[in-house]
Amino acid sequence: MDSSEFMRLVDSISRDRGLDKEMIIEDIEKALLQAAQKRFDAEGEFTLSIDRESGEIRAYEDDKPVDLETLGRIVANVAKQVIMQRLREGERDILYDDYIDRVGTVVSGTIMHKERRTVIVNLGRTEAVLLPEEQIPGEVYRPGATIRALIHKVDKRGQRIRIVLSRTHKDFVKQLFTLEVPEIADGVIEIKDCVREAGRRTKIAVDTLDPRVDPVGTCVGMRGSRITKIMDELGSERIDIIPWAEDPAQFIINSLKPASVLRVSYDPFRDRALVTVSQDQLPLAIGKAGQNVRLSARLTRFRIDVASEDQIQETRTNAYNELQTLVDEGLIADFQREILLDNHINGLPILAAQTADSVLETVEEYQANEDEVQKLIDRASALLTEEQREECDELIAAREKREELAQMEDAESAAEEDALLAAAEAGLAELERLNAEAEAKSSEGENE
Repeated sequence: MDSSEFMRLVDSISRDRGLDKEMIIEDIEKALLQAAQKRFDAEGEFTLSIDRESGEIRAYEDDKPVDLETLGRIVANVAKQVIMQRLREGERDILYDDYIDRVGTVVSGTIMHKERRTVIVNLGRTEAVLLPEEQIPGEVYRPGATIRALIHKVDKRGQRIRIVLSRTHKDFVKQLFTLEVPEIADGVIEIKDCVREAGRRTKIAVDTLDPRVDPVGTCVGMRGSRITKIMDELGSERIDIIPWAEDPAQFIINSLKPASVLRVSYDPFRDRALVTVSQDQLPLAIGKAGQNVRLSARLTRFRIDVASEDQIQETRTNAYNELQTLVDEGLIADFQREILLDNHINGLPILAAQTADSVLETVEEYQANEDEVQKLIDRASALLTEEQREECDELIAAREKREELAQMEDAESAAEEDALLAAAEAGLAELERLNAEAEAKSSEGENE
C-alpha cells in the first residue's frame, strides 16, 4: 500500500464510519513508532510522523533520517490493526450513545439462548442480557421467541457495551401503558406513581388534566382492550388502576380497592393511617399474604393499619380508659381526651392537643421519642383555641403548684428529720459528757 492509497483508505473510513481522521492517524503513528523502535533496535531518541497530506512516513533517530523501506509489510499490518480497533471503538461509542439515551424505554428483541440463568437477547445491532433478578418469576424464555423489555442499564465493557434489560422494574409497566394508551403519551393522562410485585400484582395511580376524561376508564379501554394487551405481556400479573386523589384519606381509600372502606383516619406527622372496614371486607383489604395493603402503603407512602369495626371499638374503649385516668389525675382536659380518641391509631394515642409541659408524663408512658414530641408540640399550637390554651395553662399551673407543695413538704420533712437528728446527736454528746464526769469522780474517790 503506497502513501496515497493509505491516505485514501483513512479518508474513506473516517467519512463512512464517522471516525475522527486525526485520531486514526495519531494512533497509527504511535503503533508504528513502537514497531520501528523494536525493528531497528533504536538506542537514541526515535521519532516518527505521518504527513497529513501525502501520507508519507518519516522517521528519525537523534535527528538522523531512518530508512523505513523494510517496514513495508509491518506498516500495512499495523495500520490494519489500528483501523480495526478504531472501528470497534467507534461502533461501541455509537451504540453506547444510542442506547444510553434509550434507558427507561421498551425495546423488542429475539431470544438467542440462555447462559446459565441469564437470557441473551438479540436487539438487531447488538446483544443484551436479561439477568435472573430482572426476569418475571415463572416466565419461560424460549430461543427464537420475541420478547419486550425495559432498557435498564447501559455500560461500557472494554471494546463492547453491556445492555441490561428488565421485565420486573415498575417503569416497564409504566412504559407499556404509555405505548398502549395514547392519552398518556399525549399528556392528557398522567401516571402519578406505580408500585409492583413482579409476576403477582401492580398498582398504578393515574390522574387526568382534562376533567372530561376518565383516567381509569381510558386506561382500561373499550371492553378492556387496552389493559388486556398489557396483562397479556405480563402474564398472570394482576393490575389495579387507581384514580389519584390529592386528599390522603381518599387516595388511601382508592388504593385499597377492590375492598370497600368505611372510614380513614390519618396522622400526616407520622405518615400513618388507620383504615376501618367491615368484617367481611377485612381479608380483601389486607389481601393474600398482606399484598394489597402492602402495595397500598407503598403507593400512598402511609403506614396503613387495617382493622374491623369490632377491633376499632375494643381499641377505642381501652384507649378511653387509659386517657380517662390522665383526666382524673389532672394531666389533660376532657376536650384533649376527645381529640386524642378521635386521632387514635392502633392503640397508641396521638398526643395532639397538649402543650409541651402537659405531655411529659404521658410521653414517658407511651415512650415517644424527642422528634415525635417536637412534632406533637408543633401540632398542638395549630390545634388549640385560645380558650383551650387557657385551660391547658390552668392545668399546668395547678400541676406545678402541686409539685411545688410536694417539694415544700419534702423540704419541711427533711428539716424536721435534720432537727431530730441534731437533737439526738446533742443528747448523745451530753450523755457521753456526763458519763465521762462520773467516771472521773469515781476514779478520784478510789485514789483517796
